[in-house]
Formats: sequence, C-alpha cells, structure tokens
Amino acid sequence: MGELTSRWLRRCGGTTDPALRLICLPNAGAGASMFNRWTLPDELWAEVWAVQPPGRENRQKEPAFRRLDALVGELTDELLPLLDRPYALFGHSMGALVAFELCRALRRGGAPLPVRLMVSAHRAPDLPGWRPRASTLPRPEFLARLAELAGPSTVGQVDPDLLDYLSPMMRADFELCETYEYVVEEPMPMPFTCFAAVDDPEVRVDEMLAWRRHTTEDCQVYPFAGGHLYVRDRADEVLDRIGTDLAAQGGVIV
Repeated sequence: MGELTSRWLRRCGGTTDPALRLICLPNAGAGASMFNRWTLPDELWAEVWAVQPPGRENRQKEPAFRRLDALVGELTDELLPLLDRPYALFGHSMGALVAFELCRALRRGGAPLPVRLMVSAHRAPDLPGWRPRASTLPRPEFLARLAELAGPSTVGQVDPDLLDYLSPMMRADFELCETYEYVVEEPMPMPFTCFAAVDDPEVRVDEMLAWRRHTTEDCQVYPFAGGHLYVRDRADEVLDRIGTDLAAQGGVIV
C-alpha cells in the first residue's frame, strides 16, 4: 500500500510492512491522539492506526456526526485501503458501537472483515440504554455526568472551561449513541474480545457479557477497574490482552 492520506485516519506506529493492522476508534469526546502511544509486541509484526472523527483535534472545525449510520457510511470507504491485509478493530465506548456497525457495513459490502472485534465499555448493541440521555442535559448536569464518566481517571479529567468549549462536539457524540437503533442481523463470524470495568457507572459487566450473542466464534471478556475511562490509565494492560488474543489466532498472523 502506498502512502495513505486521509483526514479520517492517523498512523500511530509499528512496522511499515505489517502482517496485521490494529485500527482503533475513540470514545465520545476523544480523538485519535488517545492512541498515540499504542504499540503491539514485535512478534505480531503489527501496525497501529487510529480513527479521527470530525469535530475534534485537527478536525475541530468540522461538524461532528449526530447519527451513527452517517458516520459509518463515510468511514467505511475511508478504511478500505487499510484492509489489504489482516486487521483487528478496537473501539472504546462510542468507538465500540461504531466498530460493531462498521463490521456489519463491511460485511454487507463484501469487504474483508477483521480477524477479531475488540469492544470496550459499551453495552451489547441490542440492549436498551438505562441512564437518562446526556445529550440534552442542562450545563450543570452535563458537566456532572462528564465528571462521573471520568471517575478516578486523572487523564480523563478536563478543565470545566475546556469542557464548555468542547460541549457541542461531546453532546453530538452522545446524541449519536443515544439515537442508535439496533437492527437484527446474523451474528458476526469473527471472535470478540470484550473489556469491562467493574466500577463503570455507565455500563454493567452483564451488559458486556451480552456481546457473546453477537458472534458465532469465541468471546473473551476481561474485567478491569478504574471507571468508564479505565483504558486511559491502564492502556499497557489492555494492550497486553489485545496482543495475547491476536497472537492466539494461529494461522492468521505471521
């Protein structure tokens, strides 16, 4: 593959002639930079890419998507050049939902599917939400909800003035998730890896276990602690699990 230039995608590192690509999707309010330091073990001969949705970081002047199908529709075409070799998808929170629907869109289009789907901190897609919608909350309640999401994570805590600046994009991200409607399709034909925080105020562990019915293959579930944004502080441990699960798929990775 020649040099890829896309405002949607950022190369985070790894080998330039990979046997495997890990493509990562961020949570609501976050951008590709959260994966800047992500690497996989040398023996996987892997390359890491991150998705940069509009409305944040170098795309902050672009309007954020408010509907998932519209975002997936554009992202699917942007990703195709990266799918010329085995790849895995990882998504955290909103990114998990996007990754799941991205897989289904790729299947409908006959494109190569990931060797593994990895989802973190988002309930199984067929389960209804049980918390009040965040996208329409007044400012004090909205900021309180964001503080609750950050939990014990010092990395996830943001200055209130900055949150005010970012709130239109963040509200759009929440609206995208809150307006999502699951449509029944056949389970996916690749194994899943699920990461769940036992102290997550947004997603219960049993809601993460429910991802199992969306795959015909194996589904590993790994518990962590650290609240909804645990992955920010425990990235090394998450990457260890990702590397282990990918390495266990003999015959897929050289």
